[in-house]
Amino acid sequence: MKIAARLRRALPALLLLFTLLLAAPPRANAADLADLHGIRLLSFDPGQILSIGNQTPSKCSLYALRYARTILDGAACSGAGMWSNGAVWSAAGYSGFAGDLETCLDKLYAELAAGRPVIVHLQNTTVSGVSKHVNRTSTEEYHLTDAGWEVVNYPHISTSDTYGHWVCVVGFDPAADPEALSESDFFALDPARVSADGALALTRLLDGTLWTDNSPLKVAG
Repeated sequence: MKIAARLRRALPALLLLFTLLLAAPPRANAADLADLHGIRLLSFDPGQILSIGNQTPSKCSLYALRYARTILDGAACSGAGMWSNGAVWSAAGYSGFAGDLETCLDKLYAELAAGRPVIVHLQNTTVSGVSKHVNRTSTEEYHLTDAGWEVVNYPHISTSDTYGHWVCVVGFDPAADPEALSESDFFALDPARVSADGALALTRLLDGTLWTDNSPLKVAG
């Protein structure tokens, strides 16, 4: 009887502890960083990213967050509880980081070196070289094949100075100088194009696109 009474008294505290554990954001974890066909890339299962696929309209932030958690957790992230008219960063263990361009690029490099993907806010109002859409700009995509990366130029729709676009940065050029970084040193999973006809696609960032004035980085931890 005494044991039963003690259990009844302890039950509310146990329920509270269980609730807090469920509500706690995911741990940051970390992925290995290794060379993959000439790109220093966080280790992840391409099939898991492809199973999430390209974004649905207006949900680039959610998809970038899902890719990041998939890499950190080693399992495809459903995104449950991570959207409320915009990505709920804290629900996935991410928070904001801001600074000037040099500070942001240094942070981006350090986070990748520590095994953590970074979600980056891009702004690009430059249009060049593509005639079929007035709001397009061409950038390099890297499609993963059995023989390595196939590099293609693909016309991405430019972002506006109102909404921007979120991508998940997962690697960098091994030749990048940590003392003189630029946006084009980095490679991202772009929610608009992680799947190119079924192949995993990385997008090389364009210089002059990191939106330093508007929540430029989301980092784990």
